[in-house]
Amino acid sequence: MDAASTPPYASPMEDSPAARGAAVWVVIGSGLAALILGSGAIALVREQLHIACSMGAPGSEGADVWTCSDGVGYLSVAVTLGGMWFLTVLLGTFAAGVVRRDATARTVLVLLAGLSTAWVLGFTWYGSSELVLDEYAPMSGQEYWQAAVGRAAIACGAGMAAAIGGLFLRGRLIRVANVAAALGVVVATALQPGLSINTIPAAGLLVAAAVRATIRPAQPDAIASAI
Repeated sequence: MDAASTPPYASPMEDSPAARGAAVWVVIGSGLAALILGSGAIALVREQLHIACSMGAPGSEGADVWTCSDGVGYLSVAVTLGGMWFLTVLLGTFAAGVVRRDATARTVLVLLAGLSTAWVLGFTWYGSSELVLDEYAPMSGQEYWQAAVGRAAIACGAGMAAAIGGLFLRGRLIRVANVAAALGVVVATALQPGLSINTIPAAGLLVAAAVRATIRPAQPDAIASAI
């Protein structure tokens, strides 16, 4: 092989302590941001999805008014979504900083991001389907979910599709796919901030995956040996 045919960059499979360190800080930073903004999940569940809420029959005192559980009743929501936040940040930090092989680290980060987004979307869908007493409500629980979360779910799906597709790409296209995926999840968070406790860490994991796909200059001796 001559010098003209030798790629001017090293394989993204190589290990880089600097890339691993940067990826770790991205994961931790996104986790802290999600923790700060995560209280919006309760507002989403209670005020928009009406989980653990009921509406009185027409003509009754509670007609056309949602009556919801008190704060203690939403402790399970905090535990469910907060538990996934903790698991995502913990395992994401491990994958970003400890796993040396870039391809393996990216795969773990993408899968964790998908799990985090699927968890919050699945949990809110389940709650809307099973835990909303919508017998006398103007819409069903699923319709409330579609109105509040539907567009964000589509954006999350598009983002994760790009991330999964990126696992099969090579070179700089890996970074492009992961950055596009992270932007999709950020758009979803902007459409429905109540998802942020789990979507912001997911976006951070996807950015970390892009960092672990950084193309680093090849060493001079490696180029020389390939000539």
